[in-house]
Amino acid sequence: MYKIKAPSEEYDRKIGGVQFVSGEAQTDNEWLASWFSGRAGFTVETVSAEEETEPTEDKPRGKRRNDKGNADAAGAKSAAEPAAGNA
Repeated sequence: MYKIKAPSEEYDRKIGGVQFVSGEAQTDNEWLASWFSGRAGFTVETVSAEEETEPTEDKPRGKRRNDKGNADAAGAKSAAEPAAGNA
């Protein structure tokens, strides 16, 4: 995998099938990486498999321990309560 940096961080366009966002792009294509490295202002670096994946935050999964699946009391109405004006 190759990481390509454009001359400017504001570079947001597609060139040769490579999409740049905020001045950066990635490609697996060795020929394209070589082509960009020969262009003024562009830098190309090889990215290893470990560097490819960005760290993710641990997010809680599933229900909270105290969540019984009920709406909270402030907004909940029982099915037996008639709506206002329908009495």
